[in-house]
Amino acid sequence: MNENGHEPAPYRPAVTLDEALGDPQRIVLTAHIDPDPDALGSAMGLAHILRREGRNTVTVCVGNVPSFAPTLAGFENLTQFPGRLENAASADLVLQAGDALVVMDTPTASRMGAFYDRHKDVLPSCRVVVFDHHITNDGYGTTNYIDVSAAATAEVVCDVLDAEGIEIDGDAATCFMTALLADTQTFRTENTTPRSLRRGYQLAAAGAPIFPIAQMLFRTRPLSSTKLWGAALHLLQERDGVLCAAVTQQMLRENDATMEDAEGLVDFLLTTRDSQVAIVLKEAAPGETKVSMRTVPGVDATAIVGAFGGGGHQRAAGATIMAPPDEAARQLLPLVFDEMKPKAPAGAI
Repeated sequence: MNENGHEPAPYRPAVTLDEALGDPQRIVLTAHIDPDPDALGSAMGLAHILRREGRNTVTVCVGNVPSFAPTLAGFENLTQFPGRLENAASADLVLQAGDALVVMDTPTASRMGAFYDRHKDVLPSCRVVVFDHHITNDGYGTTNYIDVSAAATAEVVCDVLDAEGIEIDGDAATCFMTALLADTQTFRTENTTPRSLRRGYQLAAAGAPIFPIAQMLFRTRPLSSTKLWGAALHLLQERDGVLCAAVTQQMLRENDATMEDAEGLVDFLLTTRDSQVAIVLKEAAPGETKVSMRTVPGVDATAIVGAFGGGGHQRAAGATIMAPPDEAARQLLPLVFDEMKPKAPAGAI
């Protein structure tokens, strides 16, 4: 439900998908660097439908290919593009003049990482179609399908397809269900609505198996993930309801882990009794820390990470700070405690 107690209505686009895409030679679909299930699941689900409709599509994963990707339709044709510019400097360009680019779950174009940097010159000659549900999206697309009341970007994609009467088959439904279950943590997050539940029902009826997908996302962890969480929790810092953990490159090496193994840790921290803010600082590279933040109602995560060019949702947001984790914490935590201070009532002097 929204703040007025009403169920959010399905998203109804002002522009049809066919109008947004035009008639390009190719449609390139991608998302933010190191995509999560909502980002990649939405891209691969729509790519499958577009291929079924006779469109020439290329789906690009920027950065690391996540472990869930092989379960999605079209994985065998997934193109990987380096996430960091130093690794992508000699990579062949994917996007060509006249292509259409579809970007999923990505609030700003720069979040595409090196894919954006390498294709800056060709982007002005391409139609850019953006699907998103982040309140901080800056509307960089030629056409923007943005609905902040949606629990996942996949909801927005499905609503646009419904508006055009395009059938979602079993393969596409599995992609979208993966996205929806991940972003709602199996329909348990604050932004889950009756609309989300109805979409889950529709996707299940189309052939997406809820239980196996949920098991794959939340109940099948490698031992390296457990060890990595243990290392991070051993050095956990707590102060006045703020829990802050770091995942360093040394931890990854010592536990034979990848940064994907840290997924879910920030949500786990927020389940701690009396916690108000949970933070995980992930050392992506020397001098570069990615921030994942979760908050309770009353603490706006976007107001905190916005100081570093980050964004997301009021209760779940992220940013990149160009500093090691310890220095990133020193820069970040004062802003956290400032945001947590009691707010003066509206209109108060």
